[in-house]
Amino acid sequence: MSRHRSRVRYAVFGAVALTAVGGVSYWLVSGFPTSGDDAALPAIDLGASESQVTARIEQARNAVRDDPDSARAWAELGQVLHAHDFHAQAVGCYSRASMLDPADYRWPYLAALAQGKLDLAAARPYFEAAAALEPSNPAFYVNFGDLLLKLGQTAPAETQYRRALEMHPADSHARYGLARIALLADDLETARALLEAALEAAPRHGEVRALLAQVYARAGDTEAAEQEERLARASATTTRPDDPVIAAMEALAVSSTAHARRGSALARQGDFAAAEREFRRVLAIRSGHPRDHANLGGALARQGRTKEAIAQFRQGLEIAPEDVDLLNNLGLTLAEAGDLAGGEAYLRRAVDLDPTFYQAHQNLGLVRERQGDLKRAVEHYREALRLNPASADAHTNLGSALAGQGRIDAAVDAWSAALAIDPSNLAARYNLSVARVGQGRHAEAVALLREGARRAPRSSRFLSLLAWELATAPDPALRDGAEALALARRLFEAAPTNPERGDLLAAALAENERFDEAARAAEAALARVPDPSLELAAAIKRRAALYRQSKPYRQAQ
Repeated sequence: MSRHRSRVRYAVFGAVALTAVGGVSYWLVSGFPTSGDDAALPAIDLGASESQVTARIEQARNAVRDDPDSARAWAELGQVLHAHDFHAQAVGCYSRASMLDPADYRWPYLAALAQGKLDLAAARPYFEAAAALEPSNPAFYVNFGDLLLKLGQTAPAETQYRRALEMHPADSHARYGLARIALLADDLETARALLEAALEAAPRHGEVRALLAQVYARAGDTEAAEQEERLARASATTTRPDDPVIAAMEALAVSSTAHARRGSALARQGDFAAAEREFRRVLAIRSGHPRDHANLGGALARQGRTKEAIAQFRQGLEIAPEDVDLLNNLGLTLAEAGDLAGGEAYLRRAVDLDPTFYQAHQNLGLVRERQGDLKRAVEHYREALRLNPASADAHTNLGSALAGQGRIDAAVDAWSAALAIDPSNLAARYNLSVARVGQGRHAEAVALLREGARRAPRSSRFLSLLAWELATAPDPALRDGAEALALARRLFEAAPTNPERGDLLAAALAENERFDEAARAAEAALARVPDPSLELAAAIKRRAALYRQSKPYRQAQ
C-alpha cells in the first residue's frame, strides 16, 4: 500500500420603544410613519459603495416604494442593508417589517444582530422580542446567550445556552458558552467536562480548545495546557453556529468582499468549482488586489487546471512581487506540474523573504521528496514543525519521509501526532493504518480503517484495506467474511480489470469457504497483472495455490 501526503494551502433613527399588539411584541422605530413613502425610507450614503451594491440597495428600496405595506419588502431591504454593513438603517427596516408581520421572529432577531454592531445593551430588547416568539432555532439562543454574557448577565445567558442544548444536544457553541460561565465561577471541573463534550461534537472548534487550555493551566496541568494551545492554533476559531436566518441575509450581499468571503468558505468545504465562480466575480468587480489572484489560482489548482492557476499566481506577483503566499502557491503548483527546479526557486524566495513562513518549508520538503532527497525533506518538515508544531500536514508529510527512510516507528509517531491535531486528516489515518498492519497490530489497524471509512465512505483505499483485514487478519476475532465479501464485491464491480481488486475478491471468497470461486477469481486477477515478474503476480500465485487446497489466506502473525 502506498503512502499519502498532504498538500498545503494554497443614518441613525430615534429612540426605540417596545409595543404590544394582541399579545405579540414587536419593535417600531420612533417617528416611523404608518404608511410608506420616500420619507419613510432610510437615508443612506452610497458614495463609497461599489456599483452593484448601490444597484441592489436601490432595487430593494424600489420594492418598498411599490408596496410600502409589505413586511417582505421591508425585511428584504433590511437584510440587503445589513448584508452590506448599513446596520443602523437595517434596524429601522426590520422594525418596520416587525410592525407589519409581528409573528415572524426573524425581523427582531436580525435587528438585534445589527443593533449589536452599534450598541450591545440596545440589542438586548430586540433579542427579548424575538425570544417571546419562541423560535425553533438553536443558533438564536446561542447568539442571545453570547450577547447576555458580554453584558455580564451570566444567569440569563446560561438559560439561553441551555435552551439551545435542549434543541441541539451536540451543539459545541452552547457548551462553550456554558463553559465560559463555569470558568467565571471558578468551577474548573464543570468547565472541563463541558469543553471536552464540545470537542467530541466538533474536534476542530478552536476556541473550545483555547478555553480548555486555560482550564488546564488554572488546574496546574501545564503539559495538557500547552497541548491544547497547539491544537487551538491548528483549528478553526469561530464560535458562530450555523444559522439559516443569518445565512439567508448574508446571501443577499453582492459586494466584492462578500464574494471573496463566500469563495473562501466554499474552498474550505472542497467545492472548488463554486469557489472559482465567486473569485471570478471578485476580479470582475475590482482589480489590483494580488490576493484575489491568489484565491482564484488556488481554486483552479485544486481542480487540476495547473496552467490557468500558474497564470493567476504570476498576475498576482506582477502586482506584489514579494507576496510570500503567492510565491509559495506558485512554487508548489510548478513543482506539482513537474517543474521541481522552478518550484524550488519560488519556494526559496518565499523563505528568504519570511524565514518564519512554515508553509514554504513544508512545500520545500515535498519538493525534496520528489527529488529523492529524503534527508533534506525531513529537515524542511522539522523546520516547519518548529515554526508551527500544530501543523497536521507537516506531521503527515514528515511521517511519509521517515517511512521512506525505513524509520517506521518515527513515522508512526508523526502520523499519530497529525491525528491528535486533526482527526479528519485522512492521509495520516491511512498511512498509520498501513504501518499498523505492517507491525502486526491488526486490531489498531481495523479501528483506524473503520473510522476512516466512516469519515470517507467512498474512499477505495480505506475500504480496500479494511476488506483485506476482515478477510485475512491472523486474529479470528477481527475477521468478518460476510462484510469482507460485500466490500470486496463492491470494489471489484467498480474496477473489474484491476488485479488488486480481483486478488481482494478472491481472499474474501476464500474466507467464506467458497474456494473454487476464490481460485478462479485469483487466476483471473493473475491474468490481469501487466508484468508477470512483479511481486503481485507471485503473491497471487501463492494465494491461488492455497485456495485450490481449500485453505484461506492468512497474514503472518
